[in-house]
Amino acid sequence: MKLTATAVRRIAVAMQLGGAYGVALALVRQADWNWPAALAGGIATVLVLFALSVAMAFAISVGGTGAFGGGMPILPAALQAHRAASRLGPRQALLCYLRECIAVFRMFNWLQPFRHRRPLTLAPQDAAARPPVLLVHGYGCNRAVWLDLQPALAAAGYRCEAVDLEPMLADIDDYGDTLLVAIEALSRSAGRAPLLLCHSMGGLAARAALARARREGRPAACAGIVTLGTPHHGCTLASIGSGANARQMRCGNDWLQALARAEGPADRAAMVSIFSWHDSIAGPAETSWLAGAHNVALAGIGHVSLLRDPRAVDATLSALDRLAHAAAPAAS
Repeated sequence: MKLTATAVRRIAVAMQLGGAYGVALALVRQADWNWPAALAGGIATVLVLFALSVAMAFAISVGGTGAFGGGMPILPAALQAHRAASRLGPRQALLCYLRECIAVFRMFNWLQPFRHRRPLTLAPQDAAARPPVLLVHGYGCNRAVWLDLQPALAAAGYRCEAVDLEPMLADIDDYGDTLLVAIEALSRSAGRAPLLLCHSMGGLAARAALARARREGRPAACAGIVTLGTPHHGCTLASIGSGANARQMRCGNDWLQALARAEGPADRAAMVSIFSWHDSIAGPAETSWLAGAHNVALAGIGHVSLLRDPRAVDATLSALDRLAHAAAPAAS
């Protein structure tokens, strides 16, 4: 039986509820608490553990490369200066952390387990003609990751469709069939090549699918790629992840290097990489810088928060517009 991201997220929710009940039961039996207080204590315990897990992810990703974070690129001087100027004070760091806690809790305990089938928002009928957009989620996730961001895309006139990358822990190259079929179907229905908007590992899956299309001599599959928090050079947390796809996201591994070699200047010119210096998952932050692409660095935004923070939403719309305008002569 194939375990989907939706099923995994539902199991995780059940485990959290079970954990809260277990703590409450222990407080009632061993500390003689009344049930309302014990349930509050159980819920508080689960929330504290959740908050600690988010804090640990930040510490590993933002705190430095560590033993598993080698192979990062050297940033251009202008980006190094931007990074230095983007250091967060205590209040800004706390706000970044709290926003990420809220975003992660909402994403993994509500949207992904229970809103996976919710339809995307339709673009208005009188919207200006723009390329369609294929939405590609990241590691261990499903299409519900886009439910907060996608309405803004629709309001801007972008018709969107989303895919689920399955199996959940497969080799990233295995997602190529799903993506290329979806790209070709969207191209036929819209009459033009789509843009790809990808979060986290989804950016690597998109790059790998297009590299495969080039190897197989297929025509240009898409009009450009926008990545949000994609670990183009791998990430430290992948060293403790499960599955073939996690191994492919370990810093500086052979698969990532081969993927980079498969791309030329024209391929990179049709990519925009949006990332945060304070990403809580795809870190170190250098990993999202992609030579030859247009890179957009933000600050004070966690990994999941990139899917809902107004600054990231604005950057995403600007990036899509940039690629849409660049593709316009070819489409006409």
